[in-house]
Parts: sequence; structure tokens; C-alpha cells
Amino acid sequence: MQSAALDAPVIVMPVDAPPESPADASSRPAHAAAGNGGGARRATRIGLMSVSLGTAGLGGLWQSAAATVDAPLGVSDVLFVVSALAWVVLLAQYLRHGGARWRNVLDDLHHPGQGFALAYVPIIGMLTTGHFARFGVDGARWAYALFALASAVIAARLLAHWVSGGLGAAPLHPGYLLPVVSGPFIASTTASAVRLPDAAAAAFAVGVLYWLAFGTVVLGRLVAGGLPGPARPTLTVLTIPPAVGGLAWTAAHGGRVDSVGQGFAGLVLFTVLIVLFLVPHVRQDGFHVGYWVFSFPAAATGNFLVRWLHGADVPGRQSLTWLVVALVSGAFLVLYAATLRYAVRAAGRHRAVADA
Repeated sequence: MQSAALDAPVIVMPVDAPPESPADASSRPAHAAAGNGGGARRATRIGLMSVSLGTAGLGGLWQSAAATVDAPLGVSDVLFVVSALAWVVLLAQYLRHGGARWRNVLDDLHHPGQGFALAYVPIIGMLTTGHFARFGVDGARWAYALFALASAVIAARLLAHWVSGGLGAAPLHPGYLLPVVSGPFIASTTASAVRLPDAAAAAFAVGVLYWLAFGTVVLGRLVAGGLPGPARPTLTVLTIPPAVGGLAWTAAHGGRVDSVGQGFAGLVLFTVLIVLFLVPHVRQDGFHVGYWVFSFPAAATGNFLVRWLHGADVPGRQSLTWLVVALVSGAFLVLYAATLRYAVRAAGRHRAVADA
């Protein structure tokens, strides 16, 4: 991008929702629990947006590489286009299966295990807007305002529901930080990309406050009670808030890494160390689309590391940047290939059942 502000890193921090438990199902509103396949299909479409978010996350990493080591920006453009196309298709299907009705949206938001996933929608919109802002800042500002407002409404509605006892017996996991912490940090980063410094500062403040408040609650519950097996992969998302928070701070300060930026670097590196020790606990048997939960922390951490390497003038930063980009991109290539293979096999099984 053409300026420090427009070079602001673009990141995503999504997480796949764990499967619905009987306790989750019993806590849904009566008309939703009776619910039809429409609710399940809506949840599936929103859950699949993790693929779109992950692709945008990889695009953000390549965007940072383009700004720091002259990597081809076209790679990032292609990744964001693919992400946006997937977003459009999945959002259209969500609306088709009842997502255009406010009552259905409220039901989905109030789901104790998966309600936070609706925050994917405006977050992807903000990320795409920030990336392509170089083609027209004025239009990008209007689009950003729309998506940022939607993100704020979703986060506020969710938080109001949660603090009034709406979560019930659902176990807290880091995915709940998506709308109320990571969303504001991403809004701050995108505001810097569209040259709205006041909005960037305001969104950053929201992210910090609710990271300290709600993040403490989530971490305390994790220490006290742990997580059931299906939700354990979300533990890797612990790296996302410090990574996107650090990206938002450096974006607002022209890419420079000051003492606050170094503080974020310390948080990121320490959290990555924790996650490495958690690997045996989050490993899953057999591949499924939920594996995309592991891609987002990798993209966020890689993006922050690239910005930190150059903002802090770390020796060997050029080579280290390409190493980070190669490792994360290689992991994504494996994930894309495994996902394609999984989809082909699933289609084959469906055809076999239909022919039976």
C-alpha cells in the first residue's frame, strides 16, 4: 500500500464453534429448539465462514510481507478476492435459510455455543474493505462504517445477553473473545487503513477494556474447569487478542514498534509458548473442517511477527520474514489440500447414500 496507514496489517481471528451439546440444545428458545433444518443450515454456513476468514488471514500476512520485503501484493489481492467470494456465497445461503428474519438472527446470536460466530460476517467485511481501500478511500470509509457498526451491534447484543445469564451452563472458551475483543482490535486496524485515526483509537480502547475484563473471566473459567474435548481446539485462539491488538497499535503508529508494541510482542510470544504446551490436548482424530481453527492463530501470529521484525529493526529481519511467510503459507497449502480431499470424499459418501 502507498502509506503507513494503508499498509496497516489485516488480520482475522476466527474460530470454529464446537459441536452443539445436549445442554446447548436444551437452552435454546423453544421455537428455535423445535427448529427446523433452517437453523442447522444457517449455523453450517456461518461456521464455514472460518474458511473465508482464514483465507483473509493469509492474505493479511502477504499484505504485510508486501509492505516490508516487497513480496508481490497480487498474492494478497487474490487471497482476499477468494475470501470475499466465499463470504458472499455463504452469507447469501445464510439469508436464504432464514437469516433475513430478525427473530432467527436473535436465535442464532443467543445460541450458547455458537452465537459468537455471527461476528464473522462484519469482520470479514472490515478486513476486505481495509485491504482494498487503496482503490478509493472515501468509498472504503463508508463501507467500513457499515461493517464496524454491525460488528459493534453484534458484540453489544451478545455481551448484554451473556451478562444477563444467557450463556447458561455452556463452557466458556476463547471463541467468545471474537466479537468483544478481537472485533474491536480489527476495527481499529481497519480504521487506520482508511485513515480514520480517531475511530482507530476509540475501537482500540474498547478492545483493551473488554480484553482485560472478559478475557480474565474466560481464562479464570478455563483454569477452574477446563474444556470438553470438542471445544479444546479453541484454546489455540488465545494467541489472537495479543496479536491483533499489537497489529492495531503498530498500524496506528505508522508501523513503528515502541515500548507498547514490544509489550504486545512479549504477550504474543509467551502465549505462543503456552499454546505449544497445549498441542497434545487440542490434537484431533481425523481431519474435518474444524481444523481451520488452527489456521487463524497461525496467520495472526505470523502477521504480527512480520510487522514486529521490521518495526523493531530485528537483525536478519528480511530472511526471518520470508521464513515466517513460507511456514504459514505451507501450512495453509496443506490445509487447503486436506479440505479439498475431505470435500470430495464427503460428496462421494452423499452420492452413495442417495443411490442406496
